[in-house]
Amino acid sequence: MMNLTLRQRVFLKRFIELYQKEGEPIHYSRVARCLGLSNSTAYDMLRLLGQKGLVNSQYLLPKPSSGPGRSSILFFPIEAAMSLFSHLARGATDQQEWREVKAYIMESLRQERPLENGVLLRKLLDSIPKARSPLVISAEVITALLLGLRRAELRLGKESPINVLLEGPISKIGMSMLVGFAFSLYLTDQAGRKLLSNFESYVRRCESALQELSEESLMALHRFTWDVWEALKATTGR
Repeated sequence: MMNLTLRQRVFLKRFIELYQKEGEPIHYSRVARCLGLSNSTAYDMLRLLGQKGLVNSQYLLPKPSSGPGRSSILFFPIEAAMSLFSHLARGATDQQEWREVKAYIMESLRQERPLENGVLLRKLLDSIPKARSPLVISAEVITALLLGLRRAELRLGKESPINVLLEGPISKIGMSMLVGFAFSLYLTDQAGRKLLSNFESYVRRCESALQELSEESLMALHRFTWDVWEALKATTGR
């Protein structure tokens, strides 16, 4: 990602929004007026973003009929800036979705009743098809699998392979193995198959999402999975 300060990112975001609204290159004085800045500040920022390869400019010559006059300089974001803007917007949305999902799951795990009557599991099964963020998809599928293990009364103790995988090195392969092992239990457990029928497509989606995770997101998923695992072990008394 382009190395931009927070101030430069905010300016770029607002400039692109203005450009999308106007639909044409914009004079720096209008940028300044719309963004509540001085002309010199807006001009300097646009020039700086131009040096970073995010903004381009063009000169508008005065019309012949208007007599002699000075040309005007107009600015517009280039494709790289539009892509960066989309990436930043998508990243902010994904982070918001992740915070909301994580908070809901952990709060539900602290309440015994939603676990006993299957409210959380049903909520996750409804939510998984709508999730957009790879991190959220992975977290919801893994939580549903672990909830299924608990409801099927399969052992969640320290000797469980899932516990071993969580205590091992953090890697995409390790998380993928955890998902695969948990799901395989349902193929041999009748109660599990009833709880998570038609879940195979979600597992495949989770496997794909795991490969898209950044190192930071992978760490966040591992910490979250460990917290869910510990919370479920505590409710079983094992």
